[in-house]
Amino acid sequence: MAPSQSVALVHHWLVARRGGERCLDALAQLLPDADLFTLVHDAEVCPAPEGVARVTTSLVQRVPGGTSLFRALLPVFPWLFRRFDLSGYDAVVTSDASLAKCVTVPKGVPHVCLCYSPVRYAFDLRETYLRQRVPALLRPLARALLSRVRDTDREAAARVTHFVAPSRHAAERIARAYDRDAKVVYPPVDTAFFTPGEPTDQAALVGTEPPWPADERPYLLLGQAVAYKRFDLAVAACARLDRPLIVAGGGPLFDSLARAAGPSTVFVRRPSDAAVRDLYRSAKAVIFPGEEDFGLVPVEAMACGTPVVALGVGGATETVVHGTTGLLYDGLTAADVERALMAFEELAPDLDPNAAVARAASFSLESHLRTMREVLIAAGVPVRKG
Repeated sequence: MAPSQSVALVHHWLVARRGGERCLDALAQLLPDADLFTLVHDAEVCPAPEGVARVTTSLVQRVPGGTSLFRALLPVFPWLFRRFDLSGYDAVVTSDASLAKCVTVPKGVPHVCLCYSPVRYAFDLRETYLRQRVPALLRPLARALLSRVRDTDREAAARVTHFVAPSRHAAERIARAYDRDAKVVYPPVDTAFFTPGEPTDQAALVGTEPPWPADERPYLLLGQAVAYKRFDLAVAACARLDRPLIVAGGGPLFDSLARAAGPSTVFVRRPSDAAVRDLYRSAKAVIFPGEEDFGLVPVEAMACGTPVVALGVGGATETVVHGTTGLLYDGLTAADVERALMAFEELAPDLDPNAAVARAASFSLESHLRTMREVLIAAGVPVRKG
């Protein structure tokens, strides 16, 4: 039995440090001594948030290779989450980009779900996922499985007492998928760490002498190279325009991007946080060519005084100010990115880095904690005083 006024935190999985894990860290600050439940936990790559009392994982943790192969078990995720014993807790807060909301919450106990996005591959991106990841002969079976996942997710969403979304765009997707309203609380950006600074030596940035003049700044493409982020469009556009580009990060498509890149593109695999900051500070602009529900990268870049060239849909429209902190463009082809980069280069001399820094400040950790505290208290969750 958990002690009085205790809170259970549930996170989909802890195997990488991304935006969801930063939100989880902030929740742990507001809910000290909470117990954390998650499918799998790779403690070396992704330490648990400071302040949580203990971490409980699912049966998958004991399977050899479970921390890397767990996604193949998607159809049984709901069952795995339901196995967590949450009896005795006074509140449950789920931090969810998957099916963590399927946990069984005792009757009368508030269940707040910070939903980063309805499950993309079960809702609006299902057919895209099937075309790209599943052989044609297996697609009917996979389609049926994903339909069941979608239905199970909707049933779980109906039992959530309060939804929180990381952006208005995500709140609209929650409304479409679950027919539920969500309070918007923007994710925290470490504006004390991501700050303006002098550009780093180009060779130090990429580990070798770059294939562009020393006085020329490259564009930057940063993050996990997965299909929906459309890194391929930016790589193709820079190759056609012969613009210097650094692609930094990782992901399943990272190597294929390297094979398709032009001679003025350099790849940096899994840079440290300090290296990411140096990359932001040294970039001409960050290119953000995919639709994201929020997107930390544009805000981190602006916190460093760096402008952003972003697709004008999704979370970027809530963070990037067109003509002031960068440029928002339309279209989903490499030619559209080309035109956007040329338009940006005409606009760039009129952009003030201080405006970008000021814009990023509105997404600080302090702002996030203040707003999230208010939402949790209103939902009946016992929150740390402060």
